[in-house]
Amino acid sequence: MPYIMVMGSLTAPHLSKDEATVYGLKSEERAELVRELNSSFGIEVATSLDLERAVRVTQKGVTLVVVNRIHGLFGYDVVSHAMAMTNANRELISFTMYKKTNSHSHGHSHSHKSHSHNSVVTL
Repeated sequence: MPYIMVMGSLTAPHLSKDEATVYGLKSEERAELVRELNSSFGIEVATSLDLERAVRVTQKGVTLVVVNRIHGLFGYDVVSHAMAMTNANRELISFTMYKKTNSHSHGHSHSHKSHSHNSVVTL
């Protein structure tokens, strides 16, 4: 399935823990994302939930980092995003991402990584 979803929240100072959850990645993509995030943070922030076919990341304000990392690692692009405020003044955000089938090489997806970084972060 070429569509995945990243759901999370934008951090607020009074919250002790934020989570981002990634749904729809293949099992090898989940394993690679968990390895990549844990090694870059130096602590265990990501776990793979194989029954739910999801990756859960527990780290403040990490949702945009996860979106950028998925783009850089696997070539998924953001196709839509949505935001909502909860009654606890918490901003929930979700990104739908789509991976083009092998019509372009993996090298191409890396060549435009920095360009897409900017467009994702400014959403």
